[in-house]
Order: sequence, then C-alpha cells, then structure tokens
Amino acid sequence: MKIAIIGKPNAGKSTLFNRLIGRKSAIVGDVPGITRDRKFAAANLCGLEFWLLDTPGVDPFAKDSLAVSMNEQSLSAITESDMIFFVVDATDDLAEYDKAVASWIRNAFKKIGNRPVILIKNKSEGKIPLQNFEVLGFGEGISVSAEHNLGMDEIYSELSKYDLKDNDIPKDNPEIAVKVAIIGRPNVGKSTLINAIIGEERLLTGDQSGITRDSISLDWKFKNRRISLIDTAGQRKKSKVEEKIEGISVVDAWKHIRQANVVVVLMDIQNPFEKQDLTIARKAFDEGKIIIFALNKSDTVDNPDEILKSIEKRAAKEFAQLPEVPCLLVSAKEKKGLARIFNVSLKLYDSWRMRISTGALNKWFQAAISQNPPPLANGMPIKLKYISQVNAKPPTFAVFANRLEHIPTSYERYLLNHLRKSFDFGGVPLRIFLKQSRNPYNK
Repeated sequence: MKIAIIGKPNAGKSTLFNRLIGRKSAIVGDVPGITRDRKFAAANLCGLEFWLLDTPGVDPFAKDSLAVSMNEQSLSAITESDMIFFVVDATDDLAEYDKAVASWIRNAFKKIGNRPVILIKNKSEGKIPLQNFEVLGFGEGISVSAEHNLGMDEIYSELSKYDLKDNDIPKDNPEIAVKVAIIGRPNVGKSTLINAIIGEERLLTGDQSGITRDSISLDWKFKNRRISLIDTAGQRKKSKVEEKIEGISVVDAWKHIRQANVVVVLMDIQNPFEKQDLTIARKAFDEGKIIIFALNKSDTVDNPDEILKSIEKRAAKEFAQLPEVPCLLVSAKEKKGLARIFNVSLKLYDSWRMRISTGALNKWFQAAISQNPPPLANGMPIKLKYISQVNAKPPTFAVFANRLEHIPTSYERYLLNHLRKSFDFGGVPLRIFLKQSRNPYNK
C-alpha cells in the first residue's frame, strides 16, 4: 500500500515522514515550503509495512508557477497512492486555509477517484486550542506529535483496519543498485536532466535557482541494471549561501554524494569549469567516487565538439591524478547524450569494484619492477617485496617494501599509472600505499 502525506506548508509532514521511515531522510525546519519534490520510502510501523510519500505543502490559493508546480507534485502523489494522511497543525486555529486544503483533496478525488483519508492532528504534545476538526469532512482525526514520537500507536490502530498485505515492499534484492548522483551549481539543469532520463516530470524545474532542496533518490533501470538516481541541491560557494535552509540542503546533498558510486558533475556548456565545479569534483574525487563531467545545454552552442575538446584538455590538466576522466556532451532539453552517461557509468563502476587476484597482481608487479627498477638509495637497493589489493570501491593497493623513505613520489606514480593501463582502470580513482616490510629477525 502507498500512503501520501498531504497538508499545508509547515504542518509537520516531513517530520512525520522521517518518524515513520525511521531515519532523517527529508529536510525539516520552521520555514514553510522546505519540501518541493515528493519523496518515496518504505515504512514499518510495529510490523505494518507500507510505502510512504512525502509531498510539498498544498497551496490552494497558488498563483506563482513554483507553487502551482508543487501542487501538481502533491496531486501526482495522491494519484499513485492508495490512502491519504491529511496532516494539520493542531496548534493553529482552524482557518480557511485548512478548509481550502480539504476542498482541494476532495476536488482531486473527483478526477482520480476516492481514497481513504486519515486526518492527523500533528504537534499535539502540549496545550492545544479546542476546535472542531470534523468540519474538514474527514472525521475527528487522531492526535499525534511526530517530533516527540507520540500517537504512533493511534496511527497503527487506524492502519490495522486496512489490508496492507499486498504492499509490494521488497524483502531481499540481491541486485545492488548503482548509485549515480547528479551534482553541480544551481540552475545547470540537474532536475531537468533526471526528468528527461526517466521520461516523466518527476522533479520540479524552473528558471530560478535553488528549486531543489531535498536530495531525491529515484530507482530506475538501464540495460537491466538497477540505477539509483540522486538529484541534489545546487552547490554554491559557502560565502554565497545566505539562507539557513540552503546550507542544510548543501549538507544533505553531500551526505548523499558520500553514499553514491558515480558522481556526474553537470555543467553549463557556456560556463564550464568554474571554480565551484572544480571544488565539487575534487571533493567527490577525495571521497573516492567515479567522476564524470557532463556538459549540459549542448544544443545552445554552434560548436559543441570544439568546446568538448577544450574541456577534455582542461580536465586532463586539472585532474592529472585521474587520467581519462570522461567528458560528455548532453542536452536535457533535447534528450540527447543521456544513454552515454549510463554506458560510461556502468563500465567505470564495474572497474571501480573489481578485485584482482593476488597471483595476477604479483605477476604484474614483478614485471613492472623488472621493466623499471626503483632507484638506489645511498648506493643500496630498495627491495619491493609484493603487492596486495586491500580494498575496492575505489581499488586500493598496498606495496610492501624496505627503505620506504627513499622511494620517490615519481616511482609511486609510475606504479599507479602502469597499474591503471595494465588492468583497464582508465577514469577510475586508484589508491596505492607503501608499507614497511617486517623483518622476522628484528627482535
């Protein structure tokens, strides 16, 4: 069963969403209108399992395009749901706004058919005004406090009246999704790109920057491979982040980037590689993520191929430690170049998680040393003993040797580049560490 949480802005919908799914997924705060896209997650309430959709606040009096789009997101959530949690703020005097939201829900039902509605009076932890919520047309409702974890038993009692058995919540899925995060400066087209990829207007878009606040994760399939697409808030310089909520959005975005496997740095082809683009990419590289540069709005220039060549040269210069970092031309508006993002992502992901057998690795190691031995240190040879892969995602290797302090950085780079070419690690971040060999007679 799918349940959509509907209500006016700042009624506590996202707090209830987080409470029921058991983690802080949606951004919450005192500012109305924080949530702008709908979020989707599995919930478990004392053994009752269901899907939950968090939605933007409904504004029945909306006139500006952003508010209208947010209403459309809420309507889409109702359309794909089986039940509604209608959340009201119990501390507010019952006003025309709540009645208008109730009318908006009933009008939606005229278009899509009725759904069961549970009225939830949130923020009921303290003294609340005595008022008749039945005038909204959905019964007396139940009193809860999502923030203080009160009233969850009441929600459980209400849900127990319905058949939640056919909820289609996966128990075990052996296929691990490849997590692809779309990141970049504000207004480069991240949400538009994801809408183009999945083929529906799932995320809010517009000309103004900063529309996306919550990081949204969407499941999708490409060539029978599971993809988890992550849309993130636009990343600006710290000095330009003015609103508190924007700062929270940026922190939330980086939390999701740390969980990603592939980071697509989306840039406007007419203003590529600004300082913030490089900062974003370097931070992602430091996290060991696969980096892909995508030049959006390539349909707006006459010479996209020439620009691409110059960008590839710039990328090679700026990321000398990551040879062959992919640079791609895309157009979210024209839906061009989208498949290549995922062809490249999957190829690099498979290399990024690859483990090389110890035998094959040391056979390569001995050949690399014979081809180019390490330099002498004060007339004495440096003995490189063996190599071991200690991790994947990203591939990480340890080289055991003596006289470590005398091994030049240039020789480390030689081993890393040779390793990259020999095992097809082009475009994949690699790490190599030198470790002192133990002397068995040291004691």
